[in-house]
Amino acid sequence: MKDNRNYQKMITTKLQSLSGKRNISTVFFDWVHMMAYAFSNSVDKAQYEVREAAYLATVGKYTREEACLFGDCLGLLTMAFEYKVQDWLGAIYMELNINSKNAGQFFTPSHIAELMARMTFSNNEPLLEEKGWIGYYEPCIGAGSLVLAFAKAMESGGYNYETQLRVQCEDIDENCLLMAYVQLSLCGINAVCKVKNSLSGEETSTWYTPFHMINPAWITRKKQAPSIEPKRRQKEEPDVWVIPEGAEQLALF
Repeated sequence: MKDNRNYQKMITTKLQSLSGKRNISTVFFDWVHMMAYAFSNSVDKAQYEVREAAYLATVGKYTREEACLFGDCLGLLTMAFEYKVQDWLGAIYMELNINSKNAGQFFTPSHIAELMARMTFSNNEPLLEEKGWIGYYEPCIGAGSLVLAFAKAMESGGYNYETQLRVQCEDIDENCLLMAYVQLSLCGINAVCKVKNSLSGEETSTWYTPFHMINPAWITRKKQAPSIEPKRRQKEEPDVWVIPEGAEQLALF
């Protein structure tokens, strides 16, 4: 498909066909939650029973044929990410016009996120070159557009975000957090995603992407990180994280 909007349009059309008597926002977020449960249950056995029950309760609201359409949408979303790394779910959310019905949320357009990410990456590339990996902390992740754009900027610079990027992210809105979790999982990004109030510290749930869970070196924080190809070697882990607060408000610690 030459026009990347074809994926987006096909997904929105299928989701709209499922609305009928249902609110389209309910259909969209049921889809997001089911994807999140499926990804989590593939690797996080500690939370499997609770999340499998939640998955079954959600999918149980739909017929077998309708559930298959959700699967088709996941397939299309996967193909969309193979075409381009960007915030697809945020774009679909906006195209479905859910924002006017669901607390007035608006997601950062991909071209703006990419501009900010290039500035962030340019400022911090020396650190990445020196240490071999970089951490990215996002206290208000939304659908994950800035993290996805940062990963794309890393890739354009010749780095491997699957092995050199580690994300810690939070959002008070579970729906938004799970949108980000699904997209980071599909992109193979090592991330710990928390439904959390970053101001009060109150935490509801934690979601580990498959790429975080499958590599024990990242979980146990061994000093020697996995080697990467083709041209850069990771070194000992420093306590360094990019904290995006806007293009001119970046900080490291």
